Amino acid sequence: MQRQPFALPAGSPLPDDFAFSQSSLQAYTDCPRRFWLTYVERLPWPAAEASPVQDHERLMRLGDQYHRLVQRAELGLDLDELAQELPAPLDGWFDAYRAYRPADLAGARVEVECNLSIHLEIEQTAHATPVRLAAKYDLIAATQDGRFIIVDWKTGHRRADPVHLQRRLQSVVYPFVLVEAAPYLGWGPIAPEQVEMRYWFTAAPTQPAVFPYGSFQHAANRQRIAGLVAAILAGHSRDDFPLAPDSEATRRRLCRFCTYRSRCNRGIEAGDLNDLSDLDNTGDVEDLIPETAARSLDFGMDEIAELSF
Repeated sequence: MQRQPFALPAGSPLPDDFAFSQSSLQAYTDCPRRFWLTYVERLPWPAAEASPVQDHERLMRLGDQYHRLVQRAELGLDLDELAQELPAPLDGWFDAYRAYRPADLAGARVEVECNLSIHLEIEQTAHATPVRLAAKYDLIAATQDGRFIIVDWKTGHRRADPVHLQRRLQSVVYPFVLVEAAPYLGWGPIAPEQVEMRYWFTAAPTQPAVFPYGSFQHAANRQRIAGLVAAILAGHSRDDFPLAPDSEATRRRLCRFCTYRSRCNRGIEAGDLNDLSDLDNTGDVEDLIPETAARSLDFGMDEIAELSF
């Protein structure tokens, strides 16, 4: 069956090559205006996300280095000599990974830092609109007993609240995309019941947050994602993407960590870095990179087919 090329509706303010992702959908869920400023106007970040700024930037760089270290380790490279020269806290994070890498990944076939995308049909008033939904995975492991475990490495200074994580769009999009993309990959169809989403924390390496998946949740996730995308596609102007309702809770949880806060008259000072991972973000460098980088998540099925599974 030939797939219809993805295309945004005529008149959409989004760029033609736009790929929806957990980051963009989360931005819209948190504050539609943030989505507009980030993905339509594509404004550069005008303010720091958290303070102290230097500490924040350093943790972002260390998080990126950690992900690259784990990637090399998962590929089987010898990192013993390099590990002896790592700065703190990167050395402790990597030691935790080597000591507490999930035991059930032993013998599993793994794909690291891989990108998957799918075509998703969104029902409009007169026709179905095919859009692209993309996800970037730290690790996907195919275990010997037929499970597919999505592992996301988190480098925050504390273990994130599992209830909070389960509500995030990352926990919705990642397993959904994996199941939907699987028929086009070397490993064949995957039942939702075979999939598990797992967050692994450098701050609590023996206490991962584990979320089983299933057919009922997959159907619910499809409906949730499609609803969000349809709402976004229905917007054509700035007024269609309003600010999140102004309240003390919204300012504390979202606005003070949003780089557009001063533009929206929602405060000037950045939020405290120590509170960041408990609120809007979960302490992972992938959550902290500028949202405009989401365009790099635009991947086709021809690229997906080259994965090694």
